[in-house]
Amino acid sequence: MSGLLDIFEAILAPPEKSSRRGGDQSRQQGRVQLPSLEPLPAPGSGGIGDVMHSVVQIVAMREGFMGGMTSAWTGSGTIVHPQGIILTNCHVANPRAMGMSSPPADRLGISITEKSDRAPALSYFSEVVAYNADLDLAVVRITHDVKGRPVRKLNLPSVAIGDSDDLDLGDKISIFGYPGIGGETVTFTSGNVAGFSGESGVRSPRAWIKTDATIAGGNSGGTAVNNSGRLIGVPTQAAAGSGVTPVDARPVLDTNRDGRVDQRDTPMAIGGFINGLRPVNLAIPLLEKAGMRIARDRSDHGDVQEHRAQPIRGFDFDRVREKPEFSNLLFSTQVTQDGRPIHPTHVIPSGVDEVYASFDYDNMKNGIAWSTVWMADGKIIIEQNENWDDGESGRKTVKISNRRGVPNGEYALVLGIGGEVAMEGKMAVGNRVDESDSEVSGRLVDSRTGRPIEGGLVIVLKPRVNLRSFLQTRKEEDVQSSTETDRNGDFTLPEQLPKGQAYSLVIASRGYRPLTVEGALRIGPGAPEQANVGDLELDPA
Repeated sequence: MSGLLDIFEAILAPPEKSSRRGGDQSRQQGRVQLPSLEPLPAPGSGGIGDVMHSVVQIVAMREGFMGGMTSAWTGSGTIVHPQGIILTNCHVANPRAMGMSSPPADRLGISITEKSDRAPALSYFSEVVAYNADLDLAVVRITHDVKGRPVRKLNLPSVAIGDSDDLDLGDKISIFGYPGIGGETVTFTSGNVAGFSGESGVRSPRAWIKTDATIAGGNSGGTAVNNSGRLIGVPTQAAAGSGVTPVDARPVLDTNRDGRVDQRDTPMAIGGFINGLRPVNLAIPLLEKAGMRIARDRSDHGDVQEHRAQPIRGFDFDRVREKPEFSNLLFSTQVTQDGRPIHPTHVIPSGVDEVYASFDYDNMKNGIAWSTVWMADGKIIIEQNENWDDGESGRKTVKISNRRGVPNGEYALVLGIGGEVAMEGKMAVGNRVDESDSEVSGRLVDSRTGRPIEGGLVIVLKPRVNLRSFLQTRKEEDVQSSTETDRNGDFTLPEQLPKGQAYSLVIASRGYRPLTVEGALRIGPGAPEQANVGDLELDPA
């Protein structure tokens, strides 16, 4: 088994070594080996079309039960080297490094901008190679394609690095990215340099470039270029400058795609105000850590990049695999012709005719038996048993469809290999939250010290599931919802709990005695839409 139940079992039976994925970047960098960078080709014309293809959407993904993947958050980035070096914000690539309450991402997907009128397709996976939390800047590097194969040679469109110190008041700035309020396609806005401001701890007097160009939520980490099409800044924050606040900012779109618009969505600015860009010159040390060498050439009224081979510690996904396996299951409403998902999500809007599920496969053999089972609200609606004929490794897509629209409900896809369950993923069609549901949150603390417990597991069982039976079998189908606590010990269940039910609770964390309570959560008919259970205490082992 995988996901939280794996970790739960490991807590009850302490492992020899921890194998948790997606930890802080400081833990990852020691096992990384990046290939050397090739010299950059001459930059293009710097026109809108050239810049647009260098803009990417970054999709943070979390592993669920049995290998299913869900989208946790999204942001924007800029390809600054053809071999897949991307500059973005730290809070997009690694929000935990910023002290933000967020679970670690298991994978960072990269969706490439192919056409201006089409949503970006998930095409690669990447890893963080350098970041500066104080500046909110980070560099990630593409390591694998969407089929899970390591990438060695890439030749992606990229933007040349400019000189942010050359900017002056009134200079025109063009901004590209994927703001939540801009729909699914790449968005272009423009404005002028409105000024500069400093910041405590930043030596340069240009800690911020102020601009009147529109920067909406989701555009963070995106692309800001000058008239020559060179990157001069990273859209980082709204309301730049001391004491400056947006005229009006509120949730107006379902940015986290949970089926509703509420305070959990990114506030969108309504009305004009001054936004902030991080000057690209502040990112040069991070780019050099990623293997880039930047030489200044003022003769072209800008800066030219020059890259030289440099040994850097990066991330290596190469693994020895022997057993046939499926992994990285993603749901979407669109796929490219070669099967790449477009805007993967686990909440599908109502009225969609087709829902796609794509997944990686490795070490498969033609002729081996495999199965596909689709379930809707706990009932099997499609069951297929076939012999594999797609080769050893790659990525495959399956789908469900209905001309009248796939009915609303909770769906599960179970994939099997050789008669055994290989992977399971879940998604919802339609608004999964209504007035009959409650969002449950709380905090996990040490009973002796009161200190928050990070990485604790909170598992809520389905109504009428026997607690003792679950502790013996640990079946996934008995779980209503589950999550991990953040660095502050806080948790919010990702699935809302239907009212009028009682739920058994299982809580565990390394170094503590597990807490198991039959019928612990009683969500009455009059329970609020958001219910906080307060502090839950664990006794040290």
